[in-house]
Amino acid sequence: MQAIRVSQPGGPEVLQVGEVPVPQPGPGEVLVRVLAAGVGPWDVSLRNGGWTGHLPYIPGGEFAGFVEGDTAADAGLYDGAPVYGSPGLTGCYVQYLTCPVEQLAPVPAGLPIADAAGVPIDALTADQGLTDVLGVGAGDQVLITAGAGGLGHFAVQIARTLGAVVVATASPQHHEFLHNLGAATVMDHTRPDWPDEVRKVTDGGADRVLVCAAPTLQGAERAARDGALLATPVHAELPHSERVRWQHYDGQPKGSRLIRMAPRFDDGSLSVTVQARYYWQDAARAHRDIEGGHTRGKIILIVDDDLAATMGI
Repeated sequence: MQAIRVSQPGGPEVLQVGEVPVPQPGPGEVLVRVLAAGVGPWDVSLRNGGWTGHLPYIPGGEFAGFVEGDTAADAGLYDGAPVYGSPGLTGCYVQYLTCPVEQLAPVPAGLPIADAAGVPIDALTADQGLTDVLGVGAGDQVLITAGAGGLGHFAVQIARTLGAVVVATASPQHHEFLHNLGAATVMDHTRPDWPDEVRKVTDGGADRVLVCAAPTLQGAERAARDGALLATPVHAELPHSERVRWQHYDGQPKGSRLIRMAPRFDDGSLSVTVQARYYWQDAARAHRDIEGGHTRGKIILIVDDDLAATMGI
């Protein structure tokens, strides 16, 4: 089978197509024929030198595809069942992969299967941060920075389904998009005074904050009220402050959480916005989009040749 591999750290040009064996699932693993893979900032970070494992490696941390054979029979998933998930932060830019059964789930009926590839990491990370770390509930006010990106656009929607009042930040071209997703107020985080504006509309500062991008870390601390809790999955140095509490966390790839989120996709209260879809062997273009910043929602690589031909990509 074919896979995209990285043999040395570097720019998008190090993403090269090569031949690798079809993996064999071990105990508790499912063999999946990959239809599409999601692309995220973690892919770029690892490719640029963040990967510390053996080379070459296969990038990609999230996928959507079909169960191959009876490898998921013990989990009640039939041959050809549509599934999505995350086996870890690597291994998905490939035609077949294995994934622990507890890290995947059936694709909800309300979620197009190819677009489902862009859901697992960011949607799970957003849900975990809002519920497990920040404890957001009905009537709470929450600040979500970089709300238009992959992580942020899920966080805005999930916070609204939890009954929270959402204040989000984004570049001006994304403001209407975030209002449509459920944000009550959207601030322009390209302005240096955006933290002050957040403090005004939140009557002294946000009490709960989900920071979705490294460039907004300093501003988020300024926008928070004394004693506020700020959560972030961003791997960057956190601002030192005795005035607020920071909680770093890593998203966990749990199929059970994806299953609990399925009704939201089915009733339309949660969706994935896809900015661009590329043929998977054009992964370098997708990585350049991520590096350029200001993405709206997710970027998807279409792995299946027939689907790519149907889509004209």
